[in-house]
Amino acid sequence: MKEKTFRYIFFVIVIFLIGLAIYLLYKDGKNEIDNIQNNELEINMVRELNIGISGYDTINPILSNNRDIQYIDKLIFEPLVDITNDFKIENRLAKEFSKINNTTYIIKLREDVFWHDDERFKAEDVIFTVNNLKNNNINSIYKENVKNIQSINKIDDYTIKIILDKEVEFFEYMMCIPIIASHAYDSNTLQAKNNIPIGTGKFKIAKIENSGIIIEKSHYENESKIKSINLIFKDTPKDLYSALTRNEIDFMITDNIGYEEYIGSLGYNIKPIVGREFDYLVLNNESLILSQKEIRKAISYAIDVNEINYNIYNNKYNVCKYPLDYGSYLYNQENKKEYDINKAKSMLVENGWVFRNNIWQKGSKKLNLKLLVKADNEKRIAVAENIKEQLSKIGININIIKASNKQFNSYIKYKNYDMILTGNIISNSPNLETYFSDDNLSNFHNQEANIILNNIKSINNQEEVLKEEYSKLNKIYKEETPFISLYFDTIFILASKNLKGNLEGNWYNIYYNIDNWYKVE
Repeated sequence: MKEKTFRYIFFVIVIFLIGLAIYLLYKDGKNEIDNIQNNELEINMVRELNIGISGYDTINPILSNNRDIQYIDKLIFEPLVDITNDFKIENRLAKEFSKINNTTYIIKLREDVFWHDDERFKAEDVIFTVNNLKNNNINSIYKENVKNIQSINKIDDYTIKIILDKEVEFFEYMMCIPIIASHAYDSNTLQAKNNIPIGTGKFKIAKIENSGIIIEKSHYENESKIKSINLIFKDTPKDLYSALTRNEIDFMITDNIGYEEYIGSLGYNIKPIVGREFDYLVLNNESLILSQKEIRKAISYAIDVNEINYNIYNNKYNVCKYPLDYGSYLYNQENKKEYDINKAKSMLVENGWVFRNNIWQKGSKKLNLKLLVKADNEKRIAVAENIKEQLSKIGININIIKASNKQFNSYIKYKNYDMILTGNIISNSPNLETYFSDDNLSNFHNQEANIILNNIKSINNQEEVLKEEYSKLNKIYKEETPFISLYFDTIFILASKNLKGNLEGNWYNIYYNIDNWYKVE
């Protein structure tokens, strides 16, 4: 019996040792394969990236009006606070951002930051940047960000105090301006003293030439696989397309939905990103017909935005359901309404309308509506025609008014319209007062919405509370339909097949994931 037991134990030990040996051999073999693959990747990896830029003006972040350069500058220069991929605020050069009252802010700065010339970043640099942006002689896209700053003062080397001339909702978002070094720029012109602008970002400018700019990794903690980036200047977007097809550049961006006419549809990677141009249909809530929310809802159900996108924008715009439907963390994707022509008709019937003689009637009223659009915007005129055609199918008659700028403003002033096809450039912040405050184009007045907007102003760093308030505002939108969201434009990233990595980004910054980008031969 003992002999059988020992024999059994012996066989178990032998089998265990054999299994362990096989496992170790497999593990060693797998590690060897992984090492070979990693070595091959390392050997084939190219750490230099070529980015095409057209219409270059200046690399100076305060003075440039070139969108491509503004994106590049985010790699070189840093703001006090930055915006994440889902449009939250996060500290960058600021360590703490405190709201003392409606018009006063105290900002604590980081003490571990150095400029590319190894000088320390201090409060003077922030003050220098803001005061120069307010200078009438400086033309900058960031002027709007600082226009309500009444004063900015140094408390100590790493603390500043900002006083506004009035309350500014989401003022923190306004401080996403690039900060420049007070010791390195001319205070009158904001030109770099040594012709090489310096920042505090992960890349620094190495050389500026007529044909392009070279930027390089700036400090050791930068984990980017890309060591240097060549900015290659071209005169026109057409020249960029040609450079991409010739493999002269690895990367470019465009908002031209017809880019395939120049480079075809094969041989490169494409990543569409939701743009910041939001188009929507204003519904005049004070007009005789559209004062009834059931009519507004019926019109919303009767418009197929996907058809508009297909017919007018080659299916390359981003159909949306709300002004925050661009990736904001404050939009919860609740809006489920889709195109439903039968639902539109039933809502009219339920509201007492009768379809007679090819038009909806209710007593002496008929569904005849005026749609205002600017005469110089060909795309919007085409969209207006499409909307007219769609609504005519269910018996709603649309008269399109193509107005000059002067006429357009007059129609708005006297509220002489039923609908307006228009759009906005979305703010960095999630401010929705344009659409819900009492002076909105839709002439929509809602006491609950006003209370919510006021509540939002007083919420500081309470994400869940903020989400709850925005959810309430979204529910009002769904219930009342004061306007109809249509679509956002698109920014297209066009990249070489050899460029690897995560190209995800947003219209604020397309280089969030550049640390994991690399090229292979």
